[in-house]
Amino acid sequence: MKQKKAQQPGTVSRILAYAGKHKPFIYLSLFLSALSTIAMLIPYVTIFYVMRDIISAYAAGNDVNMQHMIFYGLVALGSAAAGFVLYFSALMCSHITAFNLMGNLTKRLTETFARLPVGWHTTHASGTTRKVFEKNVHSLEDLIAHILPDVVQNIVSPIAILFLMLFFDWRFGLISLIPLVIAFVLQSVLMGMAAKSGFMQQYEDALEKMNNAGTEYIRGISVIKTFNQSVYRFKDFYTSIINYKDYVLAYSISWENGYSIFLALLKAGFVFLVPAAILLVGTIGSGASYVQFLYSFIFYLALSPVVYTMMIKIMYSSNLRVMGGDALTRIEAILNEKPAPEPAQSIMPKQFDIAFRDVVFSYECNEHESQSPARKNAINGITLTVPEHSLTALVGPSGGGKTTLVNLLGRFWELDSGAIEIGGVNITDIKTDDLMHMVSFVFQENKLFKETIFENIRYGKKDASREDVLAALQTAECMDIIEKLPQGIDTVYGTKGTYLSGGEAQRIAIARALLQDAPIVVLDEATSFADAENEHKIKKTFSALLKNKTVIMIAHRLSSVVNADAICVITDGTLAERGTHRELLAKNGVYASMWNNFQTGISWKLAAN
Repeated sequence: MKQKKAQQPGTVSRILAYAGKHKPFIYLSLFLSALSTIAMLIPYVTIFYVMRDIISAYAAGNDVNMQHMIFYGLVALGSAAAGFVLYFSALMCSHITAFNLMGNLTKRLTETFARLPVGWHTTHASGTTRKVFEKNVHSLEDLIAHILPDVVQNIVSPIAILFLMLFFDWRFGLISLIPLVIAFVLQSVLMGMAAKSGFMQQYEDALEKMNNAGTEYIRGISVIKTFNQSVYRFKDFYTSIINYKDYVLAYSISWENGYSIFLALLKAGFVFLVPAAILLVGTIGSGASYVQFLYSFIFYLALSPVVYTMMIKIMYSSNLRVMGGDALTRIEAILNEKPAPEPAQSIMPKQFDIAFRDVVFSYECNEHESQSPARKNAINGITLTVPEHSLTALVGPSGGGKTTLVNLLGRFWELDSGAIEIGGVNITDIKTDDLMHMVSFVFQENKLFKETIFENIRYGKKDASREDVLAALQTAECMDIIEKLPQGIDTVYGTKGTYLSGGEAQRIAIARALLQDAPIVVLDEATSFADAENEHKIKKTFSALLKNKTVIMIAHRLSSVVNADAICVITDGTLAERGTHRELLAKNGVYASMWNNFQTGISWKLAAN
């Protein structure tokens, strides 16, 4: 006998699971919203009795009882005021839940982003991530704060209105239900078609593509304008906007007929009431029956706008619930990402030699790439030992796997197989925070935050004093940079035109690494953005930065690694050669060919004509 699949919780239940201890407020909100719906309908009941007394008195030739009119007015005013207060209170309670839900989700997402390895962030578009973090979380706030109280009203209102319709005159009540039933059926069909078409997912996908294109365009605007590619690159951004517009427009037009009929049925309920009244008026006599028929007919005409408002709110809330479900799915896709497994307690190495043991790694492919018959490994079985307090250089063609290999040392990604050890301890047995204190990375492109230079450097060691930061700057040959800044190390980078050149930013990054004082240092093309003067100062700094450290240096400029303790040639994800500069030249292999090409390149001169 097959076991039944566990029923998945609904969208609202899944969302409220993130509300924590403030979840009960939403239930109070729903109760108050239901009471407000009933209170808001009481004035329509008083309208019936007002019309009854006025028309009856007029037909009988009597004066209208003003005490009754005042009583009905007070009841209508009091119930309307009570309905407003109850609904306001319901919204207050729902907003308490919604804002705490937003806070919890934002905190969870932030914690998830912090736990995910660096590799995840480099392979996921920032525009998509930002949209989930901002827009999708905010859409859930709208759903809980505004839509859920309205959903309760949408449940209570039809029941209450159905009761009113059948209570005062069942004939007019049944006739009034005809357009309502047709509208409900039409709405269900339209919503079913929308769900089957997968519109919401496609809509969000198109929106993400547009966000990504916009983000990339803005980020790369300096390069785009420099190479006079504004028109071509904007064309990509423009195309994503047009695709989004065309899709949404086509979808909206597809609803044109159905939605028009839906609105017509709701707004033109009297179209059914008027002919029905003409047919029914002949079946009644004169006197009291005729008077009752007249005020009942007027009452049902007055009730039609309430039905219209109710149905519009139902349709609007249904659409937002679909959007909320899609938003939650995208949020949970990030929350369910598995961070790198962490040991319960770090095993701290006592030495800082590094061993790569038969390391195999391939980048995660997308859905389209996964259908290809074969996928090439970025690192294909590299075994390499880096002795403690040594300088090991990684050289080779671009795309050979050098940067990937050192990134694996920082657990930016998890290995497919093999192991990486520091001092004989597998890096998977070291907590990521502890590992990041052991390994200091100086990348070819370093990020400076929009904070003071002091705080930018203190990222390497958050408990460092001002004197420690100044000492690191002095050692890193950065005092000339600090002296030209308006507020010295208290200058906020990126404000009022305060920016640094690529070489200067690299020197600040090296000061950050100096302050961290990690026993292992990884230099990934650390002088790539530096001019001659900055490169000279960076190389002077290396003597202090690399002293008594285990160093792995990636370089394309071979002249900078000739004195390395070992040079490793990485090609196609494999270790092709290893040795000192002299040993590799003597082998007359890959490195010797690279060296000859390098020598030819530096001897090149611009000839006249």
